[in-house]
Amino acid sequence: MERLNIEELEAVHLANLLCQHGYFFPVGDTRSLAIRDDGSLYRFQAPYFWPSHHQPDNTDYAIYLLKKSMKNKQKHGLEDYEQEALARLKKLLCHKWDFIQLQAEEQANLAKDKKKGDRLVLESQEKSYWRVHRPPPGTVSCLEKTPLANRKVKKKGINDLKREKALLLESLNRPKVKTCQIVESLLNHCQEYIEFDAFVVGVLPSNPWITEDTTLWTLNNREVEVPTEQRVKLWAISLEDLLNDPTGIKEFERYLRSEYSHENILFWKAVQSLRRGGKSDIEKKVHDIYNEFLAPNAPCEVNLDSSTIETVQEAMKKPSRYTFDAALLHVYSLMEKDTYPRFLRSAHYRDLLLNSLHPAQKKKFFNFGAGMKKRMACSGAKRRPNPSHLSGSSVDLTHMSHSLEMEEPSMSSRHSHSTSDLHDLGIPGENLASSRLSSPSSSRDNVPEDSPRTLQVPRLSPGGGEPETTLGVSLTVPSRPVSVVAPWDTEG
Repeated sequence: MERLNIEELEAVHLANLLCQHGYFFPVGDTRSLAIRDDGSLYRFQAPYFWPSHHQPDNTDYAIYLLKKSMKNKQKHGLEDYEQEALARLKKLLCHKWDFIQLQAEEQANLAKDKKKGDRLVLESQEKSYWRVHRPPPGTVSCLEKTPLANRKVKKKGINDLKREKALLLESLNRPKVKTCQIVESLLNHCQEYIEFDAFVVGVLPSNPWITEDTTLWTLNNREVEVPTEQRVKLWAISLEDLLNDPTGIKEFERYLRSEYSHENILFWKAVQSLRRGGKSDIEKKVHDIYNEFLAPNAPCEVNLDSSTIETVQEAMKKPSRYTFDAALLHVYSLMEKDTYPRFLRSAHYRDLLLNSLHPAQKKKFFNFGAGMKKRMACSGAKRRPNPSHLSGSSVDLTHMSHSLEMEEPSMSSRHSHSTSDLHDLGIPGENLASSRLSSPSSSRDNVPEDSPRTLQVPRLSPGGGEPETTLGVSLTVPSRPVSVVAPWDTEG
């Protein structure tokens, strides 16, 4: 590191490259050709095994695998990919397999005569060598060659320099656009297409990747009878968006046929078919398109200037997919300036927009937790009474005792199914807590027959603490014992 004047990180990276290219190897563990800073032992590979000096063949690899299979299988057994390689090499080298076996046995016998340390170094050397030249499946090999051979840089001649000069002059003459104008144009484009962006506004009726409902794909097929409203609105942005949609092309052609000016769209479709067609049909299609649209007195002649026709005729000497590019550019500009604006202003487009589909958003199949949260909120609201409604609710209803006595027959004809508040009957002025602790029978025995009965309703304090018993709603009931639960048992 000091001699090379490099940092530790660079030194480790250089060591990894040397190890992965087979110039030195780890002793013992050869499963990974990576340098570890843990005291592992590494040795330089013999110059004979360097990739720059020697390239292995299938015979050497077969001898190595066969020799390895003769050793202890638990310690030196072949891996799965090595077993497959050995079986494949046995079929490939069947004509000299006896020679390979003799070589493997001889090398194995020579290795037995060596010391244990020498055998370990030799085994690590061979494993690392074949790990580099025959790596396991899925392992990146540093010696793997690129599919294309490295091309030598050709020296530039006078013609090459002239072409480069012309290209640079052309780039200088191009109009320069300011960055602010580019950003503004990009923002306008995004704002114009934002309502058609499924990542921003979502899709209707639902996203098929989430709900598993394919209605969206059905409504937006390449060709449909009735398009969606969003699809029709997209056609109004530009002619390119209209011509990118097969349904839009069909509706545009239908309108132009009603206007008797459909030759331009037919020529555009024919040229697109030529570009995407097979190579064997190019020459025939070129002559057919010329005879139908560009020849004098053609059945569907398009309106082109003389210079464009001359350019096309010159290009027809060598027919190709791009013979009619000049004519197509002229026809496209005519449609963009004339027929396309008339299509957007026509009644045909308004009818399409009026009769288009408006898919409604579908609800989710599972909405876990929403209903439960709503019920919990409602029940919580019921359990939290407003203290302001109870702060001044001390009402004395003793003046109603006379009216209750007068309505005693009607009162006895009613039956109350609730017995939760019967233990609250007690003497007026007594503590409500003591009446709750006492049983209903004892409280009924302690009350004189001629004393009036009152029902006290506790009032909640504004602070949400224990109920107050000093103030409440007191109801005076007749002194005559009347069974509230079973009024029919009352003695007449």
